[in-house]
Amino acid sequence: MKDVCIIADTHTRHREVVIPPCDLLIHCGDFCSFQRDDEAVLENVDMWFAELPAKAVVCIGGNHDFLLQQRAFPFANATVLEDTEIEVDGLRIYGSPWCPELSGFAYYATESDLIGYWRKIPSGIDILVTHTPPYGILDCPTAGTPNLGCPHLRRELERIKPRLHVFGHIHASFGSQVDDSTTYINAAVVAGRELLVRNPASVVHL
Repeated sequence: MKDVCIIADTHTRHREVVIPPCDLLIHCGDFCSFQRDDEAVLENVDMWFAELPAKAVVCIGGNHDFLLQQRAFPFANATVLEDTEIEVDGLRIYGSPWCPELSGFAYYATESDLIGYWRKIPSGIDILVTHTPPYGILDCPTAGTPNLGCPHLRRELERIKPRLHVFGHIHASFGSQVDDSTTYINAAVVAGRELLVRNPASVVHL
């Protein structure tokens, strides 16, 4: 049994998040915020990763993480996934950072590109890490508003069936949901216009 801690959307507030001892920490993207001192933010995140009580760290970029998409910043203390798979302590983890409907932001992908990216995700993995939610699952910005997740990702999940699917992006839909085969976690750390930090971080046991 492995303790997996999941966070997303820290938006420069990472050092305010309480990370418990864990076998694996996953960050689902959006370290930065509107290109404000991105390099300094990522350097600080990398140092923070080294200080945490996590045996391994895996992450993807989010729509605010331009330097990661440009591959202009290499993390020394975390493995960055971009349409790639890694195995950590027997857990198969696949990460894909792409987002719909956000032209001009990092990791924006057109509808046809999204279909291609999601089709690459292998079936039967243990953990799927995306920045965007799937359509209809923890993807509403406020109560009663339209779902903002990706419908193409939702369709591919019927094939992929990961044990755990973790993401962020839609801050207001922080929480978890379970179906017959998958536990879904929106791990967005910040909430509201003031970017209040939610604590503690989400933890699951796999």
